[in-house]
Amino acid sequence: MPTPASTQPLVSICCLAYNQKDYIRQAIEGMLMQQTAFPTEIIIHDDASTDGTDQIIRHYVKQYPERITAFYEETNQYSAGYKGRMAVTFLYPHAKGEFIAYCEGDDYWTDPLKLQKQVDFMQAHPDYSVCFHRCTHLNMVNGTSSPDLCGNLIPKGEQGVDITLDMFFADWITQPLTMLMRKSMFSYSWQNRYKYYRDSHEIYHLLLAGRGRLMAFDGGVYRIHPSGIASLNTPQQYCENYLPLDREFFHVTHSSHARRIYCQTLQSCSEYYTPVNKAKALRFALTQFLLNWKYKTLFKNITRIYR
Repeated sequence: MPTPASTQPLVSICCLAYNQKDYIRQAIEGMLMQQTAFPTEIIIHDDASTDGTDQIIRHYVKQYPERITAFYEETNQYSAGYKGRMAVTFLYPHAKGEFIAYCEGDDYWTDPLKLQKQVDFMQAHPDYSVCFHRCTHLNMVNGTSSPDLCGNLIPKGEQGVDITLDMFFADWITQPLTMLMRKSMFSYSWQNRYKYYRDSHEIYHLLLAGRGRLMAFDGGVYRIHPSGIASLNTPQQYCENYLPLDREFFHVTHSSHARRIYCQTLQSCSEYYTPVNKAKALRFALTQFLLNWKYKTLFKNITRIYR
């Protein structure tokens, strides 16, 4: 079932790439192998790669000029401050499709019917804003692979399950490579509410705008490697990256879900800083207490910090 030729794609496949010469071919091949009854387009943004990733992309654009459009930066835009706004700024405005699929240059799709399955569901259920599927996690450091954390969420024998905000915030149950969203339910205004806008904010607002679905099939591979943006954060990097993000998310939304996530991050960072900076550890513990008023947790934290 080859992808039909057409001037108007139904799905826009968006890909951010930077210094991923060892991975980008597999990412693009996974997009090209999709078997659909509708037209698709592939939009790639190379963020000033220095390892030859851009040359590999140019090769594919030359080979598939009717299917792939690419944009090449001369200076790195992620470092310039766009970070979580990369896709919203450099990819989404070029998307012509009714739906947007996403896959970063170091991940890849394995199911040739991935897009067809997701689009079939979304077209049959117009009240859904976004759907996901399961994926495999591949650790490039030790070579091991493991299933994602979603297996226990889908009842045995079922093809999928609806995603609630409670489910979404209980665990990071999916990765961007699995997402297909309805563009009409997405709003560029969401990013204006945040300094630290990320894909988690995007999914949160999509779940407020419509319903979400997690499909049972495994359709891709999420690579965990040292050069990944968030794959192998050290505890210190985790605290430096996620404390301001989760703090802002709570202050902007004032939701119980955001409060719980912020408290969890404060707890993790209080535990990390206990042996290296007790004042910081205590500050995080007290901030958490002022959010949840759990005296037992505060007592345990103070005991841990000063024992």
